[in-house]
Amino acid sequence: MILNGKRVLIMISIINALVLFILIYTADNSSAQDDTKAYIYLISSDPFGIPYYQWTESWWNWLVSIPKDTNPALDADGKHCQEGMQDDYPVFFLVGSLNETASRSCAIPSNMSIFFPATASFCYNTASMKQTEDELRVCASLQKADPDTNVIIDGFNLNTFAYNIKNARVQSSLFNVSVPADSILGISPQHVSGIAAGDWVFLKPGALQSGKHEISFTGKLNGTKSDVSYSLDIIDS
Repeated sequence: MILNGKRVLIMISIINALVLFILIYTADNSSAQDDTKAYIYLISSDPFGIPYYQWTESWWNWLVSIPKDTNPALDADGKHCQEGMQDDYPVFFLVGSLNETASRSCAIPSNMSIFFPATASFCYNTASMKQTEDELRVCASLQKADPDTNVIIDGFNLNTFAYNIKNARVQSSLFNVSVPADSILGISPQHVSGIAAGDWVFLKPGALQSGKHEISFTGKLNGTKSDVSYSLDIIDS
């Protein structure tokens, strides 16, 4: 991933339960869609009573709040994957790599939801540069994933099943982010406002069975390539 001016382009991994893939693989299309709904919060839903788009705003606030030296987006091996996690809701955030490539190991309790974008962009104002809300919205909407973006979960390609990540695009409202010193945005500490857009997955609690899962994704966002893999240890809670 590359930080470019007012835009932060984050390519991150997608993850899904092996049991979900088995169900989808062996069912007809209608049944597959029903099975998908059983494991994934659709973008029209309100997970934990909160509108879906607000979760994307929370994800960005979480990511930007963490300084570079411990930020999960700059983590090569997963040692910072739990950095900044909150206990208010049973939701675990995953992120891609600002270094374009990463191979991470991470442990996650089995009762947690997992929330992440396959691709995401954030267009924002600073104290010295101002755009209108409409201009920010256009900026965010123009950041789109390459059609060849692939996500492989335990050997299965998510895009060949009922839940296609390219059909899960969400755009936020205008929201505020508090930027710390030495942030991944590369700007001085301040409050910024912006609009985010991305292609998201929100797994329900228990969607991943306990045990090991291998996840990898390769794709481009506006020519910026990302190649990230995760080895997840799902632990009984």
